[in-house]
Amino acid sequence: MTAPRETAAPPRPGSSTGVATRAATAGALLVARRRARADAGLLALGATVLAVSVALSVVIPRTVARTADDAVQQGVAAIGTSADLVARIGTNTAPGFESSDVGSRNPNDAAELRRTVSKVHDALPPELAAVVGPGTATVATNVVNAIAGTTPIATRLVYVGVPDEGRQDGLVEWVDGRAPDAADLEPDDPASEGVAPRQIEVGMQADAAELLGVQVGDEVRGRLTTRNRVDVVVTGLYTVADEHDVAWVGLEDLVGPQPAADPTQQEGRAALLVTPRSLPDVNLNATDSTLLTQVRYPTDPDAIDTSNRAAVRAAITRVQADPTTLRQSDGRHVTVTTALGTALDEIGGRLAAARAQQSVVVLGIAGVAALVLVLAARLLVTRRETYLLAERARGASLASVAVRALVESVPLALLAGGLGLLAAGLVLPGPTLWSVAAGLVAVAAAAPAVVAVLAVRRAWSGRRQPANRSDRARVASRRRARRWVAELALIALAVAAVVSVRRRGLLTTGSGGVDPLLAAAPLLVAAAATIVVVHALPPLLRAAANAAGRTRGVVPLVATARASTVAGTVVPLMALTTAVGLLVFSGTTTVTVQAGQATAALERIGADVRVEGELTEQDVTALRAADGVTSVAALAVLGSRSLGSSTGVTVDVVLADADELATIGATHDHPIPGLTDLVATDGTVPALVSASVEPTTRLVRPTLRAADGRLELSVVGLLGAEPYVTTTGPAATGRLLVDRATFDAAQGTSTAPSTILVDGPGASAAVVALALTERPDVTVTTRADWLRDWSSTPLNDGLVTLLRATAAILAAYAALALVLLVVATSGDRGRTLSALRTLGLDGRTARALTFAEVAPLAGAALVAGTVIGVGIPWLLSGALGLDVATGGLRPPATSVGWWPLVAAVAAVVVALVVAVLVESAVRRRDRLGEVLRVGER
Repeated sequence: MTAPRETAAPPRPGSSTGVATRAATAGALLVARRRARADAGLLALGATVLAVSVALSVVIPRTVARTADDAVQQGVAAIGTSADLVARIGTNTAPGFESSDVGSRNPNDAAELRRTVSKVHDALPPELAAVVGPGTATVATNVVNAIAGTTPIATRLVYVGVPDEGRQDGLVEWVDGRAPDAADLEPDDPASEGVAPRQIEVGMQADAAELLGVQVGDEVRGRLTTRNRVDVVVTGLYTVADEHDVAWVGLEDLVGPQPAADPTQQEGRAALLVTPRSLPDVNLNATDSTLLTQVRYPTDPDAIDTSNRAAVRAAITRVQADPTTLRQSDGRHVTVTTALGTALDEIGGRLAAARAQQSVVVLGIAGVAALVLVLAARLLVTRRETYLLAERARGASLASVAVRALVESVPLALLAGGLGLLAAGLVLPGPTLWSVAAGLVAVAAAAPAVVAVLAVRRAWSGRRQPANRSDRARVASRRRARRWVAELALIALAVAAVVSVRRRGLLTTGSGGVDPLLAAAPLLVAAAATIVVVHALPPLLRAAANAAGRTRGVVPLVATARASTVAGTVVPLMALTTAVGLLVFSGTTTVTVQAGQATAALERIGADVRVEGELTEQDVTALRAADGVTSVAALAVLGSRSLGSSTGVTVDVVLADADELATIGATHDHPIPGLTDLVATDGTVPALVSASVEPTTRLVRPTLRAADGRLELSVVGLLGAEPYVTTTGPAATGRLLVDRATFDAAQGTSTAPSTILVDGPGASAAVVALALTERPDVTVTTRADWLRDWSSTPLNDGLVTLLRATAAILAAYAALALVLLVVATSGDRGRTLSALRTLGLDGRTARALTFAEVAPLAGAALVAGTVIGVGIPWLLSGALGLDVATGGLRPPATSVGWWPLVAAVAAVVVALVVAVLVESAVRRRDRLGEVLRVGER
């Protein structure tokens, strides 16, 4: 009897998955450890590249952020006291708080004013209150003509109150007489019962009093108050303890003597100091309309940086648009003025440009680093290809190949990335831009596994190949079509990024940040250009091979044949081309910025020296007669003049010495078009008009109101941004340029210049010799000084330094990519050279073969990279915000310098020569018996 067969137990749920998992991971740690030990040098190189790249991706944004903080603080400090917050406290206008004609003297006026200053500060938005210090209050009357003793002067009453009551008495030192006090009242005067006194005691600065002949006890007679007739008596003379104290900002007439505004009626200008004891007398004897009470809260530039700049700007806008939150309990309204908001807006534009430029640099370096990491991964897999194929032949799955590669690469990538972050933190602590660093770590971790799987899959795909030749051709055609689609998609993406950047700029996303796709435009253009080179290089090499076949030497024939196989590798060519392209891009951008700054200096200054202020025709004549001065052009501005009758169009009329201005432009090879057409002797007034008002001049007759009626203009051309002049008053619709002499002849009067442009080698000396630099109302700026100051600002200096450092980094990456390419192709080349050595090939010819094999690819990368590096700044100069960095009146023209090209060529050639020599030295140690075995096919 046959025994019953045993039935196999059904498989447990999930057992197949567990078996597959064990099969994929079995021995992964052991294999990874052995492989890592065998290829320790190459792994160390990849880890070093990753650590350095991660550190750079973190340090560069931190450096730019720190530079941006310095730029914000320097920008705020540059406008000086204009950044202070000035709160003007109005009168009591609320119902029930109307001022009366007569009141009682309040001895606590100074203390109440101090409390008001504190209340206004507390009512400010927190973001704004945090960046301004305690306020200094001033109460001042209008400036009037008065007689001090026997001297006619211009004067006013001023009280200065600081927040610290203990510091109040130390503001001045009384050197003669005594400090002003509350006025004494006669016993029989009705004011003794609290009605208005008849006297106000004041002090005067000692130097001003000596200059004006004022002594203690002199009376100052003038309409200083409007409520009663009051005797103003100088009871003491003082000196300022610290004239640089913030309490004296805007109070120069209290610090020392000032020149008279009208020398024909006054001998000088000096304010009269009111103390806390005499302030009640001023308040009681002056009406509210004649007293200006304001508080100056000094802005601390160090308290503002990129983290709170936007919040501070928003707070300023809010408090200026709606100051009701500052209204006092007694009904007095408060208005706030400051130039801080405008300065922060200007700085914000420059910061936006800096962020855009930083993003382009970081993404460019990261992209090249990622390609180098992929190239290193390919080299690693190439060295292990024999073992990987053997594993696959013995039944290893693709999953097991990937897992073993990941077990090795992931810990190493995490360790190298962590070391890079640690090094960045030690060099420059700060916030971290995780996205780029994480992307680099991900590439380093995944690249070896992906490359290994693809290599094994190609060798052991398991796919059946058609036996029919036409079917195989159809499969190959499909494969080529997929590759063409991918390449065309990359090219289309690069074109779309460039078009978007040119139209929108880099900072047009809804959040106000940088669009990563647009910031990667240079990287995408370089990658797309590599695709073009990959397809263009093989035909050129075939032509070279055909030509080499007709020569007698072995080097051209073998080198061109080998170069055809090397040129087919996309990743090495893309890494090298992209590195060279971005290197030349960084260098070209640096040259463009520096050349643009030099041009901007000429646009902003107009000549070698620019003099602005209250000037006379005698100054122009004296400068023209000075030694070393070749040209002097005077300019004047008539602001916001109506163009035509009832047009509603206003223009800033710029009067210039057209001939002299044209001479200056020709000297510096920077002409202003149309200047020679402005000089007329037939009674007409030719004019250049800006494009914004040119349509109006075609619709109506262009006329201007002048001293002798209206002048009819003859428009002879368009006016650009030059000549640059400073204008005040309401903004005009456009500008209009006429010759100063022609305009003055037409109107019958002369116009005093407000700006003088002095050109020539002796321009600076002439300005100093005429003492123009010593005039308080005149500003002198040289072109060299402007260029030095502008180029040394934190953002501008930081941009140039960043671009130069980027060029050096990319040169190193380019050299490394080329070395990795030489090493990656050394195996096949070694077999070829081994066979040739058995036929008598010497070492010198072997080195020449190696050099000639890689030289076509390196040359193609150099040519393509140079074209890319020069073309990208030309395409994207407007979108990169380089006009903000140059400070010019228009975007700078692309300038090509020699050193970026030399740096690229030097990096590639030196790396190639070193790699060839090292490989030759390694080959020289091979023995003939080994060569014969290696050379055997």
